[in-house]
Formats: sequence, C-alpha cells, structure tokens
Amino acid sequence: MTDKEELDEIKQEKAARIVYIALSVVIVLTMIISVVSAINRRNKKTPPVQEPPAQVTETERSPLPQITKDGGKKPDVKPDTEKPPKPAVTDAATDRAAETEPETETVTEQTPEEPASAEKIFVVPVNGAVIKDYTMDMPAYSVTMNDYRVHNGTDFHAENGDPVCAFADGVVSAVYFDPMMGQTVVIDHGDGLSSMYQNLQISLPDRTEVGAKVAAGDVIAAVGETALIECAEVPHLHFSLIKDGAHIAPSDYLGSIRATEE
Repeated sequence: MTDKEELDEIKQEKAARIVYIALSVVIVLTMIISVVSAINRRNKKTPPVQEPPAQVTETERSPLPQITKDGGKKPDVKPDTEKPPKPAVTDAATDRAAETEPETETVTEQTPEEPASAEKIFVVPVNGAVIKDYTMDMPAYSVTMNDYRVHNGTDFHAENGDPVCAFADGVVSAVYFDPMMGQTVVIDHGDGLSSMYQNLQISLPDRTEVGAKVAAGDVIAAVGETALIECAEVPHLHFSLIKDGAHIAPSDYLGSIRATEE
C-alpha cells in the first residue's frame, strides 16, 4: 500500500468517525427536545381542534329510516262496509277462512327498501405535491444517506408547521418518537388497515392520543423536521399505509399519484 492510499484510508476513517459522532449527538439532542416538549405540553395546551360534523364520524352515523315505496304508509284497506256480506257458513268453513285471511294480508304488505350503506371517505393527509413515491420493488436514491434504498411510503411536500389530517375515520393506536423517522402517529381504520404519519412536529394536539377517535380530515399533527434519515430532503410528510401487517402503496386508496421533479 502506498503512502497516498494509506493517507486516503486514514481520512476516510476519520470522516466516518465524525459522521457517527454527529448522528449520535443529533439523536441525543432530539430525545432531549422530545422530553422538554412533552413537559411543555402539560403546561400549555395547544388550541382545540374543531370537531368534525357529526355525520362524518363512523361511530355516530345512524342508518337511514326504512320506508316503503309508497312513503311508509300501509296499503289502504277498504272498510268492512264495502265488502259483500259473507254467506252463512259452517264453523269448519269459518275456520278455513280465518286461516286464509292472514295469508292474503301478508301478500299485500310491501317489503321496505334496504338503505344504502355509507361509503368510506379517504383524504390526502396534506395539501402538497408528491416528491417521492412508494417503492418497495426497486430501491430509490436517498439524498440524506447518499445510497439507494426502498421507500415504504409516499412523501408529500409541505412547509414546516402545515396541518396534517387523518386519512380516514379511525382510532389513534400509537404515538411515539422513532429515532430515525421522528415523531410518529398511527391510526387504526379497521379491517386490518392502518395509516402512519412521520416526520411530524414534537408538539401534537391534545386530542391526538392513544384511544382517541378521529374522522377523515381531522387535524392530528403538523409537519416537522424530526426524521433523521430524511433530514436532507425538503420539508415533507412521510405517509404510509399498512394492510394486515405489510406496507402497501398509498395510491391504492388515494388514486394515481406520481412524484414531481425535485
């Protein structure tokens, strides 16, 4: 090995050591900020979030009233005076007539129409362009890590502090700080589907806590800059969907989306 190669190797080792030290310092500082922000949340409440309309929340929806085709009224029955007098019959004949009358009444009853079931609503969590698509089959380039890796969600461009909305009706199932992806909120939508919101601000609305019910479009957080492995990207929300324990493409529910030129 030449002196030049040995010198280059020493420089690379020093550079790698500096990067590892810097990452460790950032992680420690981020954890300290998380603890301080949690204390501040207890002393100062964030502004209350506007409650959604009652008809939006899945648990508060009531079925449509069942009505008949003629407006809910039973078919008109002619008065007994309009019926021709019954001929005198034996007791056996009277019993047979009594048995057949309910059957005639049942035939004239109209079956009420079944109400149409309400469709679920899905909304884009932030108002911004897609800067990086979901890609689990082909690695994409990471500006921060300077390498190629899979991307389990969709990155939406947004300014720091922009509101983040719930993708659909559901229940907050997790709120935590991920060392690599920053402040994280997870919402369970039932049927094995969950949505995950990352790179959020540390401070969250009071209602964003485990067990809280949210409706599609409710503000649950704000865009931040807490994702360590995406800190070199432009400000954005990292949004991902999980179905039966596996990540899926958000475009499966939000329609066709494509990344813009960075």
